[in-house]
Amino acid sequence: MNEITMKPTKSSSDARLKAEREISSLTESEHFHPLEAIAFFRRWPRSFLRNLIYSLLFNAMFATAFTVLGVIMSDSIDSFSQLLRAFGNNMIVSNAIGFAFWFVLSFLGPVMRRVNRQAFVVVVTAYAVMGTGITTATFFLMSLLPSYRGMQQWVGTPRQFATSFALSLCISAVLAFIWRRRVNELSGQIDLAEERERASAAERAAAEASLRALQAQIEPHFLFNTLANVTGLIHTQPDQAKQMLEQFIAYLRGTLAATREHETTIAADFETMKMFLSILQIRMGDRLKVRFDLPDNLRDVAIPPMLLQPLVENAIKHGLEPKIEGGEVALIAKRAGNKIAITVADTGLGFQNSASNGIGLKNVRERVKQLYGDAGSVSIEENRPCGTRITISFEEK
Repeated sequence: MNEITMKPTKSSSDARLKAEREISSLTESEHFHPLEAIAFFRRWPRSFLRNLIYSLLFNAMFATAFTVLGVIMSDSIDSFSQLLRAFGNNMIVSNAIGFAFWFVLSFLGPVMRRVNRQAFVVVVTAYAVMGTGITTATFFLMSLLPSYRGMQQWVGTPRQFATSFALSLCISAVLAFIWRRRVNELSGQIDLAEERERASAAERAAAEASLRALQAQIEPHFLFNTLANVTGLIHTQPDQAKQMLEQFIAYLRGTLAATREHETTIAADFETMKMFLSILQIRMGDRLKVRFDLPDNLRDVAIPPMLLQPLVENAIKHGLEPKIEGGEVALIAKRAGNKIAITVADTGLGFQNSASNGIGLKNVRERVKQLYGDAGSVSIEENRPCGTRITISFEEK
């Protein structure tokens, strides 16, 4: 018997891979932008232009915050023009510091990736120290410009270092908290996807075991029926019994391995039924006629092995054998809309709901339900002018 190969469902596997990729990208500082901590800003794919726009927006947020703090803590801003001037200065400073951060993080990418994998306190402290250094360096370079020479008296003082470190620490702590929460959220998604994959694998294993059990019920049934037919011919028609036994042995050699496979094709199953019916034709002679109709575009469609065997046996045993003149059994495959339909039709006495007949049909119904769910069905109807038509319909996988 073939080893059962379990494959994760596409949706859970895709969700896990997506979460893993995002966690990986979150630890790559040259690609991750702080605004991505907010779900809204994760809508657009990463690019240089997108990060440039995000940085301008991020810096504008800080410029606005510093301007508001300035209005609250200072009495020097008492007009709209002074407010605009203060906001403009804060925008220049915020952009200078913000883009300095962007440049440094891009340059120190490999180092920052290792930092990002450390404990929360280490990450916050590292970014706070780095932020203090970048801010101080930016202030120093700006103080060399004529418009900002007044900053020289403040840059490098303990107050400047303390203020820069306090702001960097607060900002780093908030961003790191949001960043870690996102990582934990993605880790939870990965765990959930893996749990769903395990549950799905267990369900598939149970379904596969059930299908194996149903298939195992068919094989001895077929075997014993055929041997019983040979036994019945030994005394009355020994030559036909010998011929049937030889064909039966050849049939077993050619198909026994196939019945242990997980799936076969419509063409292969039709060929199996041809061999099976040829054995029965030895006993029934001209009373049994067979017909096969299989379009070329359906030959390679996958189906479970021995799916048609119970239906063909029922057609012979309950339809054609009891009928004196016999009749025809036909196997027909065709497309019906978005489904494939395989029909076993006979011109026998019609459907007989005997115990053995019911077991075979029940087996087929259960296998179709296990394999195809709501997309598969088994229907029984009268075959005009006489006999029975049993049709298996399913969506091609």
